[in-house]
Amino acid sequence: MPKVSIRVLGSNLEVGRSAILVEIGGKRILMDYGMKLVPKKEPMYPEEVKDVDAVLLTHAHVDHSGSIPLLFNGKEVPIYGIDITRDFTELLLFDSLRVAKKRGYQLKYGAEQIKRALSVYRSVEYGIPFRIGDVRITAYNAGHIPGSAMFRLEYNGFSLLYTGDFNLKKTRLMPPADTNFPKVDVLITESTYAFREHPPRAGQEILLKELVKNVMSKGGMPIIAGFAIGRLAEVAMALRATGIKEQIFLDGMAREGMRITQQYPDRVRDFKELSRISDTITFVGGWRMRKKLIKRPSIVLTTSGMLEGGPVRYYLGEKAEDEKSAVVLTGYQIEGTDGRRLLEEGKINLEGSDLDVSMKVSQLNFSAHASRSDIFELIKIASPDVVIPVHGEDTEKFSEEIRKMGISSFALRDPYEEVML
Repeated sequence: MPKVSIRVLGSNLEVGRSAILVEIGGKRILMDYGMKLVPKKEPMYPEEVKDVDAVLLTHAHVDHSGSIPLLFNGKEVPIYGIDITRDFTELLLFDSLRVAKKRGYQLKYGAEQIKRALSVYRSVEYGIPFRIGDVRITAYNAGHIPGSAMFRLEYNGFSLLYTGDFNLKKTRLMPPADTNFPKVDVLITESTYAFREHPPRAGQEILLKELVKNVMSKGGMPIIAGFAIGRLAEVAMALRATGIKEQIFLDGMAREGMRITQQYPDRVRDFKELSRISDTITFVGGWRMRKKLIKRPSIVLTTSGMLEGGPVRYYLGEKAEDEKSAVVLTGYQIEGTDGRRLLEEGKINLEGSDLDVSMKVSQLNFSAHASRSDIFELIKIASPDVVIPVHGEDTEKFSEEIRKMGISSFALRDPYEEVML
């Protein structure tokens, strides 16, 4: 076996700031370089790294892409990923700059570094190998969001698979992850939901339909909060598929996320269906339309997913005391976020003041991550000799479970800990 070094520079024992450095075949390859968004505080960055030869970007979410511009204060580093990922990354990185300015802090990079990073982005295709030096690399559809990829590295008889975020279950928007790859020696896998199973998606869609119909029948306003990339597009498809015929309004950064998605027909499971649904959705044009919407029963899909920013805060401020209306959170709410506080306390802080929320507050699970059983299924398919779990809050405990399967596994505790193979 050739000499291989693996370091986990971020996401060691946490969800967020993914960054994996692999030294193989004389090349230093960085897989993801994200930042962790911390509620009410400045972001956290992974361990600083220099002199890398290339970046493999699994997908655009900022916990995987958000620190990449830090690499562009000197030597330019080629970034490899699926075509749509570049456009999503541009959208999210510039939005991160805007959010930082609004909240009174600065990121460790600016617009110039973002532009330089995007200028050296190299699009790759699923299933078509490319090379970085003598290292052969193949991207596989990860099923997480449009453009998400798992990367398989091969060199001199050794193979490694890094999953990034993946999903083995098909959704209305995405096909399941492509697991048609050969056995690997080392598997580096996300473990976000290593100890949880997701409820069946069909059941969540029915609950969403019933909630929306109930609110609309009372003359209330269902406000559905979700992530801009992928999530709200899927929610819109689910609403139509379950028989919701009323007008749907899409607001916030999800509008641009939908526009980008429609430019890449091959990156979703059923582009014709997505286009058909999109044609029935009205994009919210600005404040004048928002002020009209709150005066009538309207289904609004909007960002942000954890209520930390975006138009959802305006809608909540206007409808907080309306018991006929409801807000639906379609994903996990991180501790310390306004979404988490609303769920637990029924309060939200708007414009510096605490506001009691009388409207119905619900949380549904539309996660695009692998569940516990999915992660074990992928381990079985990959049949690795070594598993390194990352991107989870209890990777050490998960490693213990994997070892009980007779597979070598360990969690790297800090970015200076190195695995030599």
